[in-house]
Amino acid sequence: MSKGLYPIRTISAMTGVNPVTLRAWERRYGLIQPQRTAKGHRLYTESDINRIQNILVLLERGIPISQASQVLDDSEIPATAEPAAGDDVGELDSWQRHLANWRRALETFDERAIDAACGDTLSLFPVEAVLERLARPLLAQLAEEGRENDLILAHRHLLQATLRNRLGARFLHQGTRGQGPILLTACPAGESDDISLMLLSVEAQANGYRVVLLGTDVDSTSLAEAVRASHCAGLVLSSRSRRPPRGLLDAMADMSCPVFLLDEAASWNDLPASNSIPIPEPQTALRVIGRRLPPAQAGANRGIG
Repeated sequence: MSKGLYPIRTISAMTGVNPVTLRAWERRYGLIQPQRTAKGHRLYTESDINRIQNILVLLERGIPISQASQVLDDSEIPATAEPAAGDDVGELDSWQRHLANWRRALETFDERAIDAACGDTLSLFPVEAVLERLARPLLAQLAEEGRENDLILAHRHLLQATLRNRLGARFLHQGTRGQGPILLTACPAGESDDISLMLLSVEAQANGYRVVLLGTDVDSTSLAEAVRASHCAGLVLSSRSRRPPRGLLDAMADMSCPVFLLDEAASWNDLPASNSIPIPEPQTALRVIGRRLPPAQAGANRGIG
């Protein structure tokens, strides 16, 4: 490899943008033009890295991906960049358009369409951005609307199933990258809704953590043994129940690592004071975890939050 040139796997680790997204930015929008080896493999320069990081800044500020190239080429990124007018679908920004596509597919119960919509969004944006800007807010919105509408609740179940499949594939694909602290993630005994846990697990993995995903319905004794045997730096528990299962609080009190509590678990009473860290807002989870357990440098290049 030439000095100052990096293969796509290295760029992905450095920026947090997966190779599928990098290729999509190149092919569909011409945002990046990497060099090629004699065999056709992509090689990226330091300038490419800076451009990718600037693209991420624009996306976080709501600039549509289709307008990113123009903003980057016209000038320096302004401190308060605003989406330009005149794009498709009126003045909707790119996130709103993707949201509309997701909801349209859900309303028709078209499994292929919602899977394609999710796949298209995930191919264009880093997974953390999709989870924070689209998946989590939409799941919360559907849950609220579903309180009085069983059809909307069915939409939410379909989205959960689609995301579970997509996130499971992403989790397996990027599983060997993490070089940071080990996070054990699980839903305690009696819990079957793991979508929030999977969202956090994939996001943490993308930020450099080594994540061991235990899944649902893990009894307290098994959790304690897993924490001991894995030598994990932290345990993440997600629960939809307002009360912890029997024996869990005692098991937590004996754990030497911090225990991060998501969803309803964040409001449990009588938590062990020494190691319990409630996180009421899921979107802040990585920031909270990162303050206690900084991620590996490869993931830290994207930052926590």
